Amino acid sequence: MYSFGFKKLDSAPSGGSEQVSAKLNAVSLVLGLIGFGTSLYALILHIQAKKSATALGCDVNDLINCSKVIGGEYGEFVSIPLGAFGMAYFGLVIALSILPAFVVSSAAWIARWQMLVAAVGALVSILLAYISYFKIQAVCLVCSGVHIISVINFAWTLVGFMKVRREPQTVAEGGFVKLLAASLALSVPPLLAGALLPLISSTLGAKTESAYEELPPSAVGTPFPQEWVQVASSNYVGKGEDYRKGNDQAKVVVHMFSDLECPHCKISGDDIASAQSAVGADQVLFVYRNYPLSSKCNANIASEGHAYACELATALRCAGSQRKDAFWEFKDWAFSGIDMNPEERQQKFSSIGIRAQAEQLKLDVARFESCLRDKIELPKIQDDIEIGKKMGLTGTPLIVINGRVYTGERNPQGFTRAFRAALETK
Repeated sequence: MYSFGFKKLDSAPSGGSEQVSAKLNAVSLVLGLIGFGTSLYALILHIQAKKSATALGCDVNDLINCSKVIGGEYGEFVSIPLGAFGMAYFGLVIALSILPAFVVSSAAWIARWQMLVAAVGALVSILLAYISYFKIQAVCLVCSGVHIISVINFAWTLVGFMKVRREPQTVAEGGFVKLLAASLALSVPPLLAGALLPLISSTLGAKTESAYEELPPSAVGTPFPQEWVQVASSNYVGKGEDYRKGNDQAKVVVHMFSDLECPHCKISGDDIASAQSAVGADQVLFVYRNYPLSSKCNANIASEGHAYACELATALRCAGSQRKDAFWEFKDWAFSGIDMNPEERQQKFSSIGIRAQAEQLKLDVARFESCLRDKIELPKIQDDIEIGKKMGLTGTPLIVINGRVYTGERNPQGFTRAFRAALETK
């Protein structure tokens, strides 16, 4: 008796015509081997992304970035890297490709199994591609290679199945057991490897050192008071909302006190964003705090300093009060003036220039200008300034991770190490 609707293979099925026996699927075998190797490389990259802060070899820019995809929150499932699942899937493809060498069956029987497995692989690949392109908004060249191989294999097996789909589904005795054994033999070990290798790598590797030091406001060695680093989630809380990126429930909270005319603030903000993507947006919350280096609104600054800093900080928050995305868009626009000459900045940051940017962002310009004129957001800016002073701020940017001043390297690698070290201490 044979389950799953299949029957024993006879040398001459009813009807008198000779039945076509299954043959080795050379194309799927080659695709399976290439896919297995590519998935193995993806697994290695995943381990590197989790263990090291250095950029991966396939990181080209912010869009073509393996670290974001492989090293981020979607890089694993049930704590197993997706590369291991890819290896397991292509193990199944290989097993089905070579099975005719060990099992006597009709071409239709083996083609049906090959098509079903290939269809699952193609659907998963399409889903992962969607997550990569539309949720993570980054492309991993290695992952894309796996997706393309899966889709090609499905197209090939579907064509093969359509040719023999009307033939009897027959297999010799013990054929299904051999199919199951071959599938398990070539798919389970990669999953085990994916589950164990990251743990082994973490155990054998040197423990990541903390890249931030405890620089408390007193000699006691305690972190800053909680009220200094508390995040206001609404404009109706405290002096106003803290604009932020990431998960409000993240284990790591990064505050950056910044001036919109400070080149180092722009660089550090970009580097923190890269590290946040590498560690996982759900793991790190980035909070932007204003500290304009100008006596116009900051009593801690002796001179006018950055001439446009106060106006830009106020306009930044006025933009955010209408639309949160506008806060980050205005910030990028303001930072773009850093590389301009004085005459260009004067034109860009004039009242006319700022109004034009508000129009560009499709804000309610009348409301925006009223916010500027009435200095509605100034109390929050001055509250940030006061907190920065209490923390001992002597220059921007001041970066605080989980209540402690960050003193490590200010680059994507240093921030990534700091975030992972902070996660370990939670």
